[in-house]
Amino acid sequence: MKLLLTALAYVVVTVVLFGDLFQPIALATFWSGRLGAPYWQGIAIISFAAAGLIFMRPARDAIPALLRPAISLILAVLLPTMTVGLYADGIRHREVLAFKPDEVEEHSFFRSIREAPADFQFFLHTAALKGCTPYAWSYRKIAFYVLPPNIAVNVLPQQWIKRCGIVRN
Repeated sequence: MKLLLTALAYVVVTVVLFGDLFQPIALATFWSGRLGAPYWQGIAIISFAAAGLIFMRPARDAIPALLRPAISLILAVLLPTMTVGLYADGIRHREVLAFKPDEVEEHSFFRSIREAPADFQFFLHTAALKGCTPYAWSYRKIAFYVLPPNIAVNVLPQQWIKRCGIVRN
């Protein structure tokens, strides 16, 4: 029963946070280079360790034995994801303010981890318009990059495209 509850907890928490069962494993291992924020892996490890510390006595004894593995797993996924996500959002937002775009459309890191690893990408972590030049945010580079017009017409708000006369080249 413990194993079933733990598996169910994993399915629920990963589908809610990531939209996929395997994405958290991929992001922590072979896709780890997709986030260029400094020290994010250390923050994740510390958060993971903190999730384990929660189960030291007396807190562990307050949780029924049947639920301990499931709750432990939920915390082991949730705490690193939340701390790294808030950290990455803070970096991105500070860079948006420093960039001083004329227009900006920001999406949270939590939405990005659900939508970004798609084969056909029509989602931008953050879009910005500065002097009618379209930019997109890269979590890998932790910077804005110029968005080519052929892509911009598919992903930017229509009012930006019309106002700036952005067309395919």
